[in-house]
Amino acid sequence: NDANDLLLEARMAMLLQRVAQGASAFTVLAALELATLGSAAVIGRADLGQLAPGKAADFIGVRLDRLELAGGAVHDPAAALLLCTPHGVDLSVINGRLVVRNGRLEGIDLEPLIGRHNQLARAMASRHPVVS
Repeated sequence: NDANDLLLEARMAMLLQRVAQGASAFTVLAALELATLGSAAVIGRADLGQLAPGKAADFIGVRLDRLELAGGAVHDPAAALLLCTPHGVDLSVINGRLVVRNGRLEGIDLEPLIGRHNQLARAMASRHPVVS
């Protein structure tokens, strides 16, 4: 979707299944597996999707003492990630390289990145107009 937030997308997939088929239809762990192993499979990357020898070292860290996780993180941190919807990650390592530290991108100038993203979005929208 438009938010560039894999946790929010996993949450939406889980909630949509629950609306259609009941609360037990799609668990938090199934949604997280879809976001990790499932995403890797969709793009044909067997080297992604799990922490294991020979795989890319990709992982995130989220502080559990955030206000939006209060209560939920105490009894089920995995569920809190999807049900309490934290705003961003505190740590992200991609292929063993630190990318996000303390919630901020490392070594990336955001202004040109956002500009390029918006440029690509405009080009895509001109080819495939959205009907509201």
